[in-house]
Amino acid sequence: MMRGKTKHFGFTLIELLVVISIIGLLSSIVFASLDGARNKAKVSRVVSDLQQLSLVLALYFDDKDVYPCFDNHWQDYTEAFWSEPYIEWPRLPWGGTYTWHHHPSVGFTFSISMGELGTYAQSIDDSMDDGNLATGIIRGDGTRLEYGGMDQTIPYVDCGMFVSAPPVTIE
Repeated sequence: MMRGKTKHFGFTLIELLVVISIIGLLSSIVFASLDGARNKAKVSRVVSDLQQLSLVLALYFDDKDVYPCFDNHWQDYTEAFWSEPYIEWPRLPWGGTYTWHHHPSVGFTFSISMGELGTYAQSIDDSMDDGNLATGIIRGDGTRLEYGGMDQTIPYVDCGMFVSAPPVTIE
């Protein structure tokens, strides 16, 4: 009497472990490349935002013959107030803020400041400028950047002189 061969369906434990390890290796490669693409997208968004803000400032200057006053207290609502007819004031992709600023210590009369940059500072400078944070239209120390891509020949007007006196109450 001859015994028939029985067929077993399924995988052995070794085969399952090999497939799981291959899937894990491939997923780590994909996630690493997606993270790099996400970082490049954030840098591209900053570049686009800075170009848009420069255009907004040029439009504001064309309308008013002066650049807007500066927010020396780093408050978002000041930028939102003057920029509202032109653009909705953007936020940095990683949650920080763009701030319209008077920053002559880095060589600009007018600049758009960005903070909380982490590792993005050099990538932004490489995308828009000469790759050197000490020169060009983007300058900074790596943690804070100043973008001076707008017209620097326009005279600075101290907006503090336009502050009105406190309201008078009539009794």
